[in-house]
Amino acid sequence: MSSSENSWLLEGDLLEPGGVSRERLRICADSGTILERGDLPGDPDVVWPEGNFVCPGFIDIHVHCRDDPSGEHRYKEDFLSSSQAAIQGGVVLLGDMPNNPIPPSNQLDYQKKRDLANEVGLVDIVLHGLVTPEGDCFSSKIPWKCYFGPSVGEIDSWGDQGVTEVLQNYRGERVTFHAEDPPMLIAAQNAETHEKRRPPEAEVAAIDTILKVCRELDISAHIAHLSTGEGLRRIERARAEGQSVTTEVTPHHLAFDMENRHEWKCGEWLQMNPPLRTPWDREVLMEGLLNGSIDVLATDHAPHSVEENRQGISGVPQLDTFGAFVCQLAAEGFPWETLVTRASTRPAELFDPFVEGTFGQLKPGAVASLTIVDPKQPWTLERSAVRSRSGWSPFEGRPFPGQILETVVRGKRYDPASTAKRS
Repeated sequence: MSSSENSWLLEGDLLEPGGVSRERLRICADSGTILERGDLPGDPDVVWPEGNFVCPGFIDIHVHCRDDPSGEHRYKEDFLSSSQAAIQGGVVLLGDMPNNPIPPSNQLDYQKKRDLANEVGLVDIVLHGLVTPEGDCFSSKIPWKCYFGPSVGEIDSWGDQGVTEVLQNYRGERVTFHAEDPPMLIAAQNAETHEKRRPPEAEVAAIDTILKVCRELDISAHIAHLSTGEGLRRIERARAEGQSVTTEVTPHHLAFDMENRHEWKCGEWLQMNPPLRTPWDREVLMEGLLNGSIDVLATDHAPHSVEENRQGISGVPQLDTFGAFVCQLAAEGFPWETLVTRASTRPAELFDPFVEGTFGQLKPGAVASLTIVDPKQPWTLERSAVRSRSGWSPFEGRPFPGQILETVVRGKRYDPASTAKRS
């Protein structure tokens, strides 16, 4: 490290949506920004060999860190353990969801949670506010979450009846939706399997209503954890008609389906909301992520204790394997330029109004949060190495074709294997 400037020099293959170039970055450890880029003089402090990629840091816009001032759910996860899991997964910025015992639905509770995240978190964290029937839209500088259908926790949800009234005070805001139609879920609640109790038609119907209401109220809608091919078709149709709507897909909806789930070590724990779908849905979602009709890869990281998963609670932990799953997609034919767009550049654009500094870019002045990837060094996650407090992974025991070598958060270097800051 150059003590005179408190900066350090990196050399490597810089990977961006436009391609790969062998260059150097000078990074300021104090400001956590990129100072210079190019053919810079001096001896590099770190040199990554050809074939290893230096990426703008990966961003996961949909995570359940579980933490709030009550501490009631910290046995599942907290801001520290979720940060440690994120670093192992090459993730530098999280979007935390608001289904907490003390939900951030008003300015006071939001600020308490914000202070806790700032104190404990190792990575950057964007907190979503919770849409409530009272409509306390206390800030236009944060993203919002609406649980259109019931999920885990005591969170209010609404169906078609009254949802327009609920969202009136959120005109012009960005709102992320959990899209499942409550009347359909109620009608199917006695079906024999989790997948049948939360049928694909419930997602499609909810998306239809969400798009209609958001069009009327000028709300920028984001559909979380898309699970159905037909749901994607409805989103594509709305865009063709001029509506602004974005969406995401999870690793579990790309890797698993109703037919292959039991090929995996923890297949009986692969229960989540919305559930796994058919192989056809999985193929459509994969194609959507490839061609850009699905904007971003996001985990819906939902940690619970091992005992809770044994009891059939919904949710799977995914942060530890975010970057490794990106390597898996590359091995399955995704161009790396596309992957860095879906995992970094595009999510950075979605979160740009809500963070300090510029993420998702490798230019001078941008935040020096980076993900270093070796796409050809196999890695297998064993249960003992899981950083999430959940203590397990749906991918444990299965080799990935590549791995995360280092995660840099605002100029600070972390070894993913130990989550120990290097310098």
